Amino acid sequence: MSRRKLGKYDVIDRIGRGGMAEVYRGYHKSLDRYVAIKLLHPFLADDEAFKDRFENEARNVAKLKHVNIVQVYDFEFDAEGESYYMVMELINGPTLKDELFELSQTNSLFPIAETIRLIKSAADALAYAHQRNMIHRDVKPANLMLDEDRRLVLTDFGIAKIITGTLFTISGGMVGTPAYMAPEQGLGEPGDERSDIYSLGVILFQMLTGHLPFDADTPLAIILKHVHDPIPDPREFVPDLSEELAQIVQKAMAKDPNTRYQTAAEMAYDLDLLDDAGYRKPLYDGSAMAFNGWSLPAPTNPAAPTAAQRERLLTAAAALQVQTPAAEAVAEPEMLAAVPAPGRLRPGWVLGLASGVIIVVVVALLAMGNDSIWAGGLFQSDDTATPPPTETQVAQVPLDDDLPLITRTTPATQPAIAPLPSATETPAPTETPAPTETPLPTETPLPTATPSPTATYTPTPDLTVTALAAFYETQAAFSPTPNMTQTLAACDFEYIVTLPTNYNRPPTISENQNPRLVPYNRDFSFEIILQNTGSCAWPSGVRLTYNPVLTQNPNSQVNLEPLRAACSEGEIRPGINFATQERSNFFLNSPVDITEDSTPLTFTGTAPNRHGCYYGVWNLLYPNSDIPIGRPLVLAIRVWGGN
Repeated sequence: MSRRKLGKYDVIDRIGRGGMAEVYRGYHKSLDRYVAIKLLHPFLADDEAFKDRFENEARNVAKLKHVNIVQVYDFEFDAEGESYYMVMELINGPTLKDELFELSQTNSLFPIAETIRLIKSAADALAYAHQRNMIHRDVKPANLMLDEDRRLVLTDFGIAKIITGTLFTISGGMVGTPAYMAPEQGLGEPGDERSDIYSLGVILFQMLTGHLPFDADTPLAIILKHVHDPIPDPREFVPDLSEELAQIVQKAMAKDPNTRYQTAAEMAYDLDLLDDAGYRKPLYDGSAMAFNGWSLPAPTNPAAPTAAQRERLLTAAAALQVQTPAAEAVAEPEMLAAVPAPGRLRPGWVLGLASGVIIVVVVALLAMGNDSIWAGGLFQSDDTATPPPTETQVAQVPLDDDLPLITRTTPATQPAIAPLPSATETPAPTETPAPTETPLPTETPLPTATPSPTATYTPTPDLTVTALAAFYETQAAFSPTPNMTQTLAACDFEYIVTLPTNYNRPPTISENQNPRLVPYNRDFSFEIILQNTGSCAWPSGVRLTYNPVLTQNPNSQVNLEPLRAACSEGEIRPGINFATQERSNFFLNSPVDITEDSTPLTFTGTAPNRHGCYYGVWNLLYPNSDIPIGRPLVLAIRVWGGN
């Protein structure tokens, strides 16, 4: 190209060439921005059907806004050169093809961790595009670039088509690159999302082994191998490769599309489960209290009882003590003092404590019914001295809303206890007279075989209650499987919207750069970023879900005041779902710690054909539940023009 100008862009130099286009480095002076200009070959403009497909395709590609997809800024027809061109983000870095070639010169391979990261980024990009009915159809290392920060960017959606559109071919030829082409594409079928997944599986194989899975002297021979030959095991080239990585390759490259990953998101999920060496991460991570597929909040916060809860536990245990002897009263604080401080509890200590409690209770029950057992004297008094109680009453002490009741049955009326003779002539209690009018002689010695009736009230069950109080306190904090009900009940879930600003107020006409100010019937896109302002981290899987009921019939939880303040009553339209294809759920695929921002959620939709202020109501929900995080979210746009 001899010209130095293409529309409003200065052409600097050529940086690439392909079968359909040449790519130039350009400069937009007014924006002070360097760009990549993809100039299609002139002969393509002679096809009127291609012109329509290109314009439609370019509009859809320009809507894709993902960190791992090249951003398209503009597309035009150059009348002087009779060519179409697309203006894109300029990536200053090598292609994956360049890096694979350099490594092959030294018989080196990509590090496993870097391979997993890059392929997962590509899978995330494809998943995003596939959700918008965009298929790449030519995924290969030459179309994967790395910028200065090693960010992977998927480029060249030049042959991507909407699923329902017509497959573009040149003189009946097939679209794609033989070395990375899915079997169904080799047989002349258009392919679908799973064809892109197959191509990505081939790239993963190449990065792990340094070899292509199928190679031959001619393109047709390569295609036939993809169609008929079994998939090589990558461990034939790299024996110490993990079985998990080998299985991901095999599944991505399955001959039958129905046995492959059905979505790129599934492939990205499996890659995310691997560690830096390519092995499956352990199901349970004790340091982070996390399970694969669902990160749980740390067990010490908020599952452990608060100081107030602990005080109520111990107060409840003390309230259930009945006539505890002095010796037992001294032993109880000692036992509590022996409970390890938070962070020092060991599973063996808990099991030992529980076993000891069970043994004591069993022995007590057996002893109460059998005088011949050696411990019977500790738990029984003379059957004639202690008549059975006539009625009972049940005391229930609520410890907390999320902890069980401690229930204790005690005699309704304490039986009278006959005074025993003693060397010190201790008189009988005045409120409890002896069974006879004449007290026993003071010189009568204390029978050695008969224990004091006060032993009847030695509260072995009270020691159990005390131990349970300590156990409740520590179990919730240190159990490897925390009670999620208690955890969620103790959490304060809240959020704020950090982007966009004034998210619930439609922009004014003067805010012409606001992406939520949309001409009628035009496509629009804006991002949402949420900040966790609660007391607990959000695990992966938190979702933002559309609420059609509250949208059409808002209640007191829905705050429409900012919208009413910005728009007249006649401008406010019934609620609307702003997600293309009426998408109802957006998932946060990574945890969000306290005070941290979420990853951006991108809303892409089409404005109605009537002007006015539109709003939609959304709920932020805890994973796999209907537990709300904060109040409903109101998102608003303003549509201008139209009816």
